[in-house]
Amino acid sequence: MKATEVRDAILQLTGREAKLLLLHMVMKLDLAKDGALSQEELYNELLDHGHALIAARSGSKRWEPDDGCTAVHIAFGESFAGSLKQALKSLSRENTDKIVAFRDLYSIGPLWQLHEDHGRQHRREWLRDHINDGDDEDDGEKTDQQLLRYLSQIPPQAKIYVWAGGNAHEQAGLRLAAYLLREHPNEIATLDAPAVCERLFDGALTRFAYLHSGEIPPDKLQAVLYECKEVPPLSDRERTALEREWLELAERREVLRIYQDGRIVQVGADYFDGYLRNIVEQLHKDRGNRDFIKAARVIGQAIGYCDQYIGDGYFEYRLRELIYSGYLEIKGVPRAMRHYSVRTKAET
Repeated sequence: MKATEVRDAILQLTGREAKLLLLHMVMKLDLAKDGALSQEELYNELLDHGHALIAARSGSKRWEPDDGCTAVHIAFGESFAGSLKQALKSLSRENTDKIVAFRDLYSIGPLWQLHEDHGRQHRREWLRDHINDGDDEDDGEKTDQQLLRYLSQIPPQAKIYVWAGGNAHEQAGLRLAAYLLREHPNEIATLDAPAVCERLFDGALTRFAYLHSGEIPPDKLQAVLYECKEVPPLSDRERTALEREWLELAERREVLRIYQDGRIVQVGADYFDGYLRNIVEQLHKDRGNRDFIKAARVIGQAIGYCDQYIGDGYFEYRLRELIYSGYLEIKGVPRAMRHYSVRTKAET
């Protein structure tokens, strides 16, 4: 990986993408500082991010479905799509295998009628009102339309691989994809990359636990691609079941879901509030005082120790709700998590 490649990829980032990348790096540095991540693990993770960034930003057009492709990979999340691009390119499959990235995070926000225009509009409005990501609603609409266009470009001869690990985000995405592809004649197969990685790489002394596919480095994805070359397609009955399960999800009004005992579970919006409160209390205890703590520090800790894939935006939304409810005090302006700090309210 050349420094010039990283520089060129960074210069192509939008402001929002650059902020999210920087925040993620700061969170990893905090975890390393606290001993939750070794220096070697930190180095490898930052290196993987660099590779994924280059893959995601180079030659994007050639990865769109076209008449010549024989395989199309459905990836949930830009990070995973970037890593998958790099893995496929390393295997010289960039001309035969194309990628369609679902960029949304489906563990959070409303899924109600998301397969319809009014449902997508409803979700965009909720995200605009609750998730502080600096995204523009017009950009969200363009992304939605681009996704539908990419799906319509998949040629009938291409086998479709939907990558979905054991988390609410990818499992909900799998069901949405199955429904959107319901009239396509293509064979569809599903791949659980985290589960395959655990089987291939876990040893007696080492264990790799991935909350979502986006955490898997490209070199391990190459091994997964080799392992899954002959994965059988879903039967008509299995496809119908996934489509039906999507329609059931699309009737629900909840804005948060977790993955538990092999199924998607709808939970209340405040499900993680107690978890966040405990993190703030623990940070006060570790520091031996009740001084203000950077919001990014609290959220980084929350992400680092959570056993669900939720994302920083939702945790920050609930941190603000704890401020509004009077449990936390604030110092600064909550326009972005790096701009303000919190602490528990002093007892009176």
